[in-house]
Amino acid sequence: MIGDKLVLQPYHIPPARGIYSHLQKELNNEKRLPYFICIGGESGCGKSTLAIALKKVLSEKGFKSFILHMDDYFHLPPTSNHLQRLEDINHVGPQEVNLKLLQKHIGLIKDGTNEIIKPLIHYKENDKRSEIFKPNDFDIIIIEGTYVSLLEDIDTKIFILRTFEETWEDRRKRGRDPITPFIEDVLKIEHSIIKKHVEKASILVDKDYDVKVV
Repeated sequence: MIGDKLVLQPYHIPPARGIYSHLQKELNNEKRLPYFICIGGESGCGKSTLAIALKKVLSEKGFKSFILHMDDYFHLPPTSNHLQRLEDINHVGPQEVNLKLLQKHIGLIKDGTNEIIKPLIHYKENDKRSEIFKPNDFDIIIIEGTYVSLLEDIDTKIFILRTFEETWEDRRKRGRDPITPFIEDVLKIEHSIIKKHVEKASILVDKDYDVKVV
């Protein structure tokens, strides 16, 4: 997503290293490449920054990785989607996202497709664009987003356990959405949906950024 503010902090690196240490053996098996990792969790919990930190750690280990952001797969760009939520709060949920297209792109990558035209959201301009992605240039595909735990054919699913109530300050610093009673209602709905996804993960990252294999 263009226009989203992400700042990698030193404390993001240790969990990324912890994740790599658990996956090292699998990642060094060339028969497993391209390897798919997804990072799920509630809005504002640190999915995007963990994805960037993991990409950095993987690069240090000689792996080329690409991040697919679920936010680019929303049916509507951000402002339009927010207006739709205001009109009907029941709009909130996985149905806001074209997970079917994202799943299709995963299948195409696994089939060896050399070029994919993927959506690209421009946050500030509330615009939906596209970009060309050449998956054969990468060893590892990292997919991050609120509902990515629902995706199939993923080698490792990671879930961040921080709830929206524990991330108010991070959301304020990121400045993506004003914290209003309506936004809080949206986050509560997301929480009720996403809390069930933890059981789909094989690696958990807790609120202190400690990594645990389950």
